Amino acid sequence: MTSSDLWDAETAERYDDSSAFMFAPDVLDPAVSFLAELAGDGPALELAIGTGRVAIPLAERGISVTGVELSQPMVDQLHRKMSDLPVVVGDMTTSKVPGEFSLVYLVWNSIGNLRTQAEQVACFRNAARHLEPGGRFCDRVVDSQHQAVPAGTRCRAVSHR
Repeated sequence: MTSSDLWDAETAERYDDSSAFMFAPDVLDPAVSFLAELAGDGPALELAIGTGRVAIPLAERGISVTGVELSQPMVDQLHRKMSDLPVVVGDMTTSKVPGEFSLVYLVWNSIGNLRTQAEQVACFRNAARHLEPGGRFCDRVVDSQHQAVPAGTRCRAVSHR
């Protein structure tokens, strides 16, 4: 993947409204708190950052956040809300962001945008390339119809390297 026709300007403009349930404090606040704890004092990298639903409140908590996003229109929407949040426009399987991160993360069903196992493995490898020694990678998948992890179960953060 190197460009996005799914996340075009029209879709990006209505994304936040059409996904309002994901912005609800009872959904968003625990996720942001958990990621802030994982990041600690280090910088974080969000793959598939979209319009910044998670990255912006994380940055507002003092975490240095950078993003990777395939869709320029989604980045444009993010920058309307927080213009100084750095984002590399590109594929989360291959895009390189300068520096190392204490946390690399994906949220919601972002990994599902990669349709093959090979693409998903490439994404995990790319995440690992961005981690500092002892850094953490977190992927949160929500699929209410095929949920593999029982509701209420917390994921376990595993350090890379």
